[in-house]
Amino acid sequence: MATVMEMPKLSDTMSEGSVAHWLKKEGEKVSAGLPVIEIDTDKATMEYECPASGILLKILVGDGQKCPLQAPIAVIGKEGENWEEALEKYKAKKGGAASAPHAEAKKEAPAKSSSANVTASSAKTTTVPDAAVKASPLAKKIAADKGINLSSIQGSGPNGRIVQRDLDQASGGASSASPAIAFGSGAEVEKIPHTNMRKTIARRLAESVNTAPHFFLTVSINMTNLLNWRKEVVAKLPENEKFSVNDLVIFLTSRALKRHPALNSSWQDEYVAQYRDVHMSVAVALPNGLMTPVVRHADKLTVVQISQETKRLVKIAKEGKLQPNDYAGGTFSVSNLGMAGIESFTAIINPPQAAILAVGATVPTPAILPNGTVGVEQRMKVTLSCDHRVVDGAVGAEFLKTLKQFFEDPVSALFLG
Repeated sequence: MATVMEMPKLSDTMSEGSVAHWLKKEGEKVSAGLPVIEIDTDKATMEYECPASGILLKILVGDGQKCPLQAPIAVIGKEGENWEEALEKYKAKKGGAASAPHAEAKKEAPAKSSSANVTASSAKTTTVPDAAVKASPLAKKIAADKGINLSSIQGSGPNGRIVQRDLDQASGGASSASPAIAFGSGAEVEKIPHTNMRKTIARRLAESVNTAPHFFLTVSINMTNLLNWRKEVVAKLPENEKFSVNDLVIFLTSRALKRHPALNSSWQDEYVAQYRDVHMSVAVALPNGLMTPVVRHADKLTVVQISQETKRLVKIAKEGKLQPNDYAGGTFSVSNLGMAGIESFTAIINPPQAAILAVGATVPTPAILPNGTVGVEQRMKVTLSCDHRVVDGAVGAEFLKTLKQFFEDPVSALFLG
């Protein structure tokens, strides 16, 4: 009996999926458990395994097309089996709720192409680069239409494959965007369709601001001793064990959370969930948006282990290869814009977490030194955003007091009694 393959839910926040690229063509053999499709989620482009073995009888949702979760995207069965009959049985079993408008769209597509269009398209294929360049069929078509040389594009899809969003960036906007049009008094606007990732970021952050009553606490930390200590230690370490200031932020923040578990919590409808383990979400800026991969059990890792895990997560995040376990289940977030020269900022809480720490740049600051003279200290401002439903001002202030102590006297972080 034929199997109808559905659009899977590949992340906890995914509301719809987009087919990046089918790895098999209609009529080809497929095997259960082996990758058959690349799907653009709100988080990354991910390979998905075939649910059954047989022949890929019909692709219902083509490259570059979107559809709701659990909507049919393909039919797999025996050679010569009637895929339409299998789809009808699937719809009947689902109570008629399932539909495949994408299949109709695919049928209509050839009718839209006149012989003149085919000729024009054929004329443009001379601009398509060598077939050896890894790119999705949709990306190749867009490149041919726009005269873009694919060999000059860096792919962000799985295994470096060039996908639609890479062409969008290369051409300064979405491939499906309409030309710039007049808008208002002489202004111009270009319509850039939302990506799944951008829509999810917008929805989740709007939900956070509108649902969680935020308040913000800022403290300035003297980083002079910590920076000097780090410089001496890192100089003696092999390359694969060197750690950054951000790694120290994660290390010391995780220890402070163990002393103040109210910050390592989330608001639920009937209770506050206070987590025993610290799973640190680390904000990573990507071309298409923001990701927060999770350093699990950060409170139990050394700073070197945190550094190695963070580097691994950042690398696969930028390659678009994060898996759900890499970004789900964080209990507290750190967002560091100090590397970009930002001295102070406030961050929006990453729901359902109760708090996020915004870390600014370390800057030379005039200060009264312990001996009473005027000197310069290396100071860093951090701002804690709290969900007032879970965290009160005094609790947040105590957490920052502990965090400041840990940064200015790191040895104290080792004594958590």
